[in-house]
Parts: sequence; structure tokens; C-alpha cells
Amino acid sequence: MRSIKILLIDGDVDFGMVLKNYLQLNGYNVTFTNTLKKNLFLGKSEFDLLVTDCKIITQDKLEFINSIRKYNYDFPVIFLSEEALLEDIFEINKIPYVDYCFKKPFSTEVLIKKIQSIIKLREISFTSQYSTVEYTIGDFTFNYGTRQLTFKGDEPRKLTPKESKLLKYLSEYKNTIMPKAIALTKIWRDDNYFTARSMDVYITKLRKYLMLDENIAIVNVRGEGYKLLDNTAQSA
Repeated sequence: MRSIKILLIDGDVDFGMVLKNYLQLNGYNVTFTNTLKKNLFLGKSEFDLLVTDCKIITQDKLEFINSIRKYNYDFPVIFLSEEALLEDIFEINKIPYVDYCFKKPFSTEVLIKKIQSIIKLREISFTSQYSTVEYTIGDFTFNYGTRQLTFKGDEPRKLTPKESKLLKYLSEYKNTIMPKAIALTKIWRDDNYFTARSMDVYITKLRKYLMLDENIAIVNVRGEGYKLLDNTAQSA
């Protein structure tokens, strides 16, 4: 099972490192920083969850949530706080996939339960929304909700989130050019040299998966993007 990737932000380095180690012992992939760096994140898809100390945030929390959800509308956030006004908590809890966890007295077990709950709730919502979204690619069936790629009646292959999103866009543009910028901005949230190279790696992986059907190919259209060719669809 894929490890959940958490971005942990806390101004107290000692506390942050202890918490990072605890989360890692519980199977999470944790990146820790003691400063709020704009280039880390946050609408980007490298992370599945943000756990942040309230003190590190200088702006209104609602504005902060809106800013980090600019490109990812359901990005989960857990605020660590020593204290909070009841009306503040009430307003925050109206927002999906946002929660509070109090540092003093701090219970790491409570934090783990909140992480599990918020991730599970988001996955259930995603699955229910996209579980019926299926694409036919030659002899393949691709279920976007479950991220399963099935060739004929064989055992399904479980794709990673990025592989799944990329194949979804390729399928939607099937037999036409998928502009490279579309995938880069919607999946990698940035269109630059490094994200383009990363996407090329994922294209190579998808080509390998689809090799089982000789009528399927992903071709590079120089300077424009990629095209998912389905010869069975063209001849039908």
C-alpha cells in the first residue's frame, strides 16, 4: 500500500523532529520544515496531507486554506494548536478535510486517529465520486476511481495517483493531441523543465503497461504534447 506523504510544519524544531519520527514509525512518509515556504507545496500533489502549527501561520486560517487549495480543492489540513477560540474551531470545522489537534496536552495517538480519519474520508469521497468513471482503451479497461488498469480478464494493475491522472487525461484526448501543458498544470501544478522530465518518466511507465495491446500506443507530438492512439477505436 502506498505510504501517505505528510508535510509537517512546526517552528519548534525539537518538537517537530520528535513528531516526525513518531509519524514515520507509524508508516507515514514525512517531510518536516520549521518555516512556511511557499515553494514547498501546497496545492501541489507531492503531499497527501498538511499538519501545521497554528503559530507559523500569519494570515487568517480561512485565507490560508483557500491559498493552499488553489489547485487542490480538497487538500487535507490538520492544525496543531495550544489553544483556539470555540468560534474559530466551529468555522474551521465547516470546511471539508480540516481539523484541529491540540499540542498541550498533546496526544500523538489522537493525531494519528485524526490523520487516519481525514485521509479515509477523502478517499471514500473520491471513490464514490469517480468509481463509475471507466475508460476503454483497446483491450484495456481503466477505472479511474479505483486506479485499476485491466487487460482483458487478467489481474488488474494498480496505478499510482499520478499514473492514473495522466492516463485519465490521455484517455479523454484519445486519438487527439493532449497538450503537455494540460497535464503539467493539472497534475504537477507547474510547467517547467523538471516537471516535464518527470512527466516523460510517467509516460514511459504507461507505455510499458499498455504494450500488451499492439493496437495501443502513446506517441510524442514534438512541441505539442502526447497522443494516445487506439487503432481499435479508429477502425470501429
